[in-house]
Amino acid sequence: MNDKARLIKDIIEYLTNVFNDQKIGAISQYFFKSIDQLNEILNAYFVRFKNKDELNKAVKFNLEELKKLSFQRGENNIEIVRDEDIDNTPDHSIEWHNDYSHIIHSHLIKVFEERIGVKKAEVKKRITFTKNKVYEVVKALNLKIDFLKDDCLPKEFVDVLTGKLDMNIHLNIDNRSFHYILTKLKEYFLSFSITSVANTNKIYSSKGTLLKVKNLNNSKSNNPKHKDAIDEVFKNFQ
Repeated sequence: MNDKARLIKDIIEYLTNVFNDQKIGAISQYFFKSIDQLNEILNAYFVRFKNKDELNKAVKFNLEELKKLSFQRGENNIEIVRDEDIDNTPDHSIEWHNDYSHIIHSHLIKVFEERIGVKKAEVKKRITFTKNKVYEVVKALNLKIDFLKDDCLPKEFVDVLTGKLDMNIHLNIDNRSFHYILTKLKEYFLSFSITSVANTNKIYSSKGTLLKVKNLNNSKSNNPKHKDAIDEVFKNFQ
């Protein structure tokens, strides 16, 4: 593996660690790249492949790894400051790492998709979550109100929403309570809406009806059957 390939691998590994809330140890200031610097690295990375098939295979693999991750857009601009006199290891905050990861992650996906010829019209805006905490929230909800039938695990529910898993979800609660859950879950996701959930075409009501946009929207209620229990779970995760 040459230096450019190694660096791309290291960047993806770094993004994975940030996404998984792992402690980020000492990293050289030179690891952090501007978009222009990253583009230079990517160009050198692409030309190392012997043929297009080999290139596409590597890019698709990296793209699949990147699409397992997601980062919330930061409110502040990222500024990469270097001490040119020494190679120091800056002590960045968790928020800085997340903001930087969002920028680099988004750019890598964009470049890799363009490289393998994915047209904009083909790129669906899929639901992504901000942090792994969503798995804990859904697990707690299921323990509290048993909203999923026994053939579905909480993790599988999240993975179906984000397009990582292809299976049908069968609910164990009324549609109004499920709609209320979705409104509370929204803060844990990006590109999330009642419509995007319905458009998975994978979620069935407790009566076996496929939930579409219309019947899911019609289930809106400010005081569903399981409201108090649902509120209690989300309160515990604030």
